[in-house]
Amino acid sequence: MKETQSYLSILTRDDFSGSQLWRPVLAALLGLLLGGLFVLFSGETPLRAYHLLLTAGFGCQQLDNCSFWTTLQFATPLILAGLSAAVAFRAGVFSVGQAGQMVLGAGLAAWVAYQTLPMGWHPVLALITAALAGALWGVLPGLLKLLIGVHEIISSIVLNAIAGFLVRFIPLRFGPINASAQLPTLAPATKLNQGFFIALIAVLAVYLFLWVSASGYQQRMVGQAPQFAKYGGLKPLRTVVVALLISGALAGLAGAIEVLGVHYRFIVGFSADENFDGILVALLGQSHPVGILLAAIFVGGVRLGSLNGLQIQAGIPRELGNAMLAVMALLMAAEHLLGSRSVALRGRIAALRKSRNKGSSR
Repeated sequence: MKETQSYLSILTRDDFSGSQLWRPVLAALLGLLLGGLFVLFSGETPLRAYHLLLTAGFGCQQLDNCSFWTTLQFATPLILAGLSAAVAFRAGVFSVGQAGQMVLGAGLAAWVAYQTLPMGWHPVLALITAALAGALWGVLPGLLKLLIGVHEIISSIVLNAIAGFLVRFIPLRFGPINASAQLPTLAPATKLNQGFFIALIAVLAVYLFLWVSASGYQQRMVGQAPQFAKYGGLKPLRTVVVALLISGALAGLAGAIEVLGVHYRFIVGFSADENFDGILVALLGQSHPVGILLAAIFVGGVRLGSLNGLQIQAGIPRELGNAMLAVMALLMAAEHLLGSRSVALRGRIAALRKSRNKGSSR
């Protein structure tokens, strides 16, 4: 339980400012540097490998041949999953259930998309259905924690597996969804679609909710100082339920956008049970909506560059990109954990010196 609280303290810091931006930047540079060591074993030079990765992930030669559009497509579900994780973390719940919420949202969105409905309302109804499914599934870990004491990490992982099982009972058709339910693309020769605008709206909405509204302030207070919030008359149960409803809805939207705007069908296993992308993006973005937006674009670009640049052009396994991202996340966590422990150690040393000074003065 103490370890979970330590990680929640990592993910709920309110210091996303210029003085703190060095943390993810340094983690990214060290992750890339360590990745360069692995590149050397493949016989390729790190500079060329980085050039291929950046060009394939973030390059843009012309509007109809722009890798960055695909990076934004990759980033769209990452933005929503990262926001989903951050909203839960801000309420003091370490939920890792984004994968299950995405699967259920995708499955029910596909079911609505297979129906015959008016063109203008068809994708809207599919998105709403997915958000509701994700919200209902997302609130379960919080209720289990508050009502009967089940740890949210355990319940989230179990619920991910259950969601993967339940989606098999949704009556889905084979083949593409109806054209009236598809989200239009925004750039030629890519699958970047209107879901990206939905993700941007979600970034703004989450920021306004957490940092402008009274409900968001209460949520952050419950997550960061639960005892103080309790004495202040706040109701943790209601606050956590609202936060997890929003968190689950965001993850459900991520799954729906993958169906309506990218695959045009439901694909079993597109979001695996062990998919923790939301936590990765929230950690790199310091659980701040703007940081999550930037981190999602960065992660999407690294993954696209690892596929099209490293693997296809240089013959380096694309798993190297995920390895570098994992190192970055570990460095972010280690820096915060070591930082918090060093603060505690400095406090103990200061207290010891103070007691010695009092003893000597006597």
